[in-house]
Amino acid sequence: MHKKELDYFFYPEAIAIVGASQNPGKAGYQVLKNLTTIGYGGHVYPVNPKEKEISGLVCYETIQQIKDPIDLVVITVPAQHVNAIVQDVVNRGDVKAIVVVSAGFSETKTQQGKDMEDDIVRMASQAGIRVFGPNCTGVINTEIGLDTTIEPTVKQVKGGVSVFSQSGGMAGSILLFAEIQPVPLGFAKWAHVGNMCDVNTLDVLKYYGTDEKTKVIAVYMEGFDKGRELMAVASDITPKKPIIILKVGRTELGSKAAFSHTGALAGSDAVYSAAFHKVGITRVDDLFEMIDTAKAMSMAPPIAGHQVCIVSEAGGPGTMAMDELGKYSQAALAPIAKKTQALLKEKMPSMSLICQPDGYMDITAAAMEQHHREALEIVLEEDSVDAVILISVPPTFLPPVSIAREILPVIQQSNKPVLVCLMAGKWVDEARVLLEEEGVPTFDTPERAVRALVHMIDRHKFLERKSSGKGDHHE
Repeated sequence: MHKKELDYFFYPEAIAIVGASQNPGKAGYQVLKNLTTIGYGGHVYPVNPKEKEISGLVCYETIQQIKDPIDLVVITVPAQHVNAIVQDVVNRGDVKAIVVVSAGFSETKTQQGKDMEDDIVRMASQAGIRVFGPNCTGVINTEIGLDTTIEPTVKQVKGGVSVFSQSGGMAGSILLFAEIQPVPLGFAKWAHVGNMCDVNTLDVLKYYGTDEKTKVIAVYMEGFDKGRELMAVASDITPKKPIIILKVGRTELGSKAAFSHTGALAGSDAVYSAAFHKVGITRVDDLFEMIDTAKAMSMAPPIAGHQVCIVSEAGGPGTMAMDELGKYSQAALAPIAKKTQALLKEKMPSMSLICQPDGYMDITAAAMEQHHREALEIVLEEDSVDAVILISVPPTFLPPVSIAREILPVIQQSNKPVLVCLMAGKWVDEARVLLEEEGVPTFDTPERAVRALVHMIDRHKFLERKSSGKGDHHE
């Protein structure tokens, strides 16, 4: 296989960790632990002049002593030692990629820090080596059990979402939020590039854009100074796969904090929103919305229209869903044919409120598991319905798992997205696990399900504009 430049980060066959340590308080300890306990099958070489052996592996004094070939070097030593190590790496002649975990460079806003960083880039680029960082945690690739990070060891569940972040803290948090879903949200690749001295947002986006394992791209962004290039790259990718961006710096205070963190100007928020919309980027407002949207887009079939039917077993949560849906002009309630309404009235409990208003069903707390199934079957058959949000607050006499078992085959047989909100907490955990293990996305609240679905509708509308020729994005 012909390797692309970033493949040496994501698919290395041999990795050296400079600064590997036995001390749990050191970054080099966590990197080595992640590389040796998760399932990475390549060669791992610890480098530390003070140790002979770490975790059962021979430890080398310098990187020069390793006679075997190395693709990737992870550097975790204090900043003042990094440049000499980069020079050693260059002298080897075989290394293609470096992750500099160490902090203390341009992010310190000092001339010395900036000069040291420029020096790393100069040495590496002359040798044809690409660099992640400094001040970063590197990469994860679930396909090969790779984790070069200093993040807590996360259970790697393979999936179609790939994550990219301009903040290490947020990059780690996205993974931890994904892990605490009823079924951990599977991901393919993950990257944090820190100061972006070499590999930057555009490089990773392009790489994910052509990566077969990546079906949905999720990005945490503070700012980017090559906005036009970013939009051009995104507009090549979005017709093929969704890009979800959580872009901070929405307010004056937020943009000042973003600038002091990464030194990247946040830019006018309205300009970002308009540009994202134009090229089909899905913009989300917070971490929950990012995970919910990634979950919906990676698990449910794509929506083929904008008309939604809401089926709720409880009036309050149903009203909450309607309230949320009412905020978005791009979504509408689906009109239900009179004969279908009559069939629903016949099949549902007598006190049910069918199509009041049209497209909304309150099947009431008298609804048993078969009512949930029948309501779903009937509305999914309706041509006008493009998607269903099913909400239930199962009473004590109705085990949530029974509902999940009844509705699951109906959802699986349909090519329309069904987003399920079972409320709430431990009472419905087992049912949500059952659904998510079978690929059905579930949500904590009605509003969160609605927001995820609206993002799916926006994406459908973008693809429609593209296919009708109204979406020529390069200006």
